[in-house]
Amino acid sequence: MNIGEVRVSEKLSEAHTLPSWLYTKPEVLEVEKREIFAKTWQYVGHMSQFKKHGDYITTDIADRPIIVSYGNDGELRAFYNVCTHRAAKLVEGEGNKSVFTCPYHAWTFRNDGSLLRAPNMGGCDNFDHQDFCLKNIQLEVVESFVFVNLDPEAHSMTEQFPDLFQHVAKYDLSKLKRVRVKETICHSNWKIGIDNYLECDHCSIVHKTLVSKLDMKQYEMAMYDYYSYQGTPLKGKTNDFGLGQGGRYYWLYPNTWFSFDPGPANLSIHQSIPIDHKTTKYVYTTFFMTDEVTEEEKELLAMDDLVRKEDLDICEIVQKGIETGVYTQGRFSLTENLVHQFHLLIQKDLEAVLPLPNAKTTSAL
Repeated sequence: MNIGEVRVSEKLSEAHTLPSWLYTKPEVLEVEKREIFAKTWQYVGHMSQFKKHGDYITTDIADRPIIVSYGNDGELRAFYNVCTHRAAKLVEGEGNKSVFTCPYHAWTFRNDGSLLRAPNMGGCDNFDHQDFCLKNIQLEVVESFVFVNLDPEAHSMTEQFPDLFQHVAKYDLSKLKRVRVKETICHSNWKIGIDNYLECDHCSIVHKTLVSKLDMKQYEMAMYDYYSYQGTPLKGKTNDFGLGQGGRYYWLYPNTWFSFDPGPANLSIHQSIPIDHKTTKYVYTTFFMTDEVTEEEKELLAMDDLVRKEDLDICEIVQKGIETGVYTQGRFSLTENLVHQFHLLIQKDLEAVLPLPNAKTTSAL
């Protein structure tokens, strides 16, 4: 650690950014997976993906495979996608199953996670099926969006994200229809994409086409403990604008944001998923109110693709700059308060393992 590096100050006007090595060292990501991604709420799907009993999807959170299953009893649950016999992965992809059968020794589990059959265990003493059910994961559904948290002690979504989507909840977001999932690889650390999303000082420079439609004089930001909001109307609208009449953007710590963009009623869920310390997979899930994509909606998708490409390009430029070793630590402007909040949260979650010195001392906490 360089002698000059300091903690992110709670006071914005004097605060330094996180130091560059948190964006370049591969061992940092391993700590982040353990201390952040394995302990935070992660978006995994939408209720429209679970139409029939037995429908399931699979995904990975912090390198751990999981199953989200709509049980025959009508309950949506999440489990580790790991057989309780010898730890083989049970299932891939998505589909519909009344039971999950392990491909290794054919142990079979109901879609509520309970063990149905353990064919090779006959004659074993004190073997209780109840002791070998699939391991549960916390799951919550917010406005039809499905989240999981690997931490069994985690506070609920309601506690961590009170009044989430307060500006748009009146539109019954459960009516949104999932129309496109698109993945893009960005050659930058996952945090750079979040840093970029949480400020709009770059918007008039990087996103000229988008900004030409918006009234940036009405741009507003709001900060909560574990999420933040940004929004502004189209030109000619007021700041109580309706769905599609401007942009409303909600970021959920650490790596998910919900974008309600100008145009036909829509939502895009963005996830910043680290592949390694300098490669990130962006997953964009787009929703409209209609089943068939209209010409107006196609135009919005094209605009979204443009903005995402502009952001991706600038994030890759920043990563290259950080990797030169010339840049060690920056400073916040007073309009970068939401990025500042993000850095404070990262610092808090990592400081027990990766401490930074105070500004007036060089000793680690």
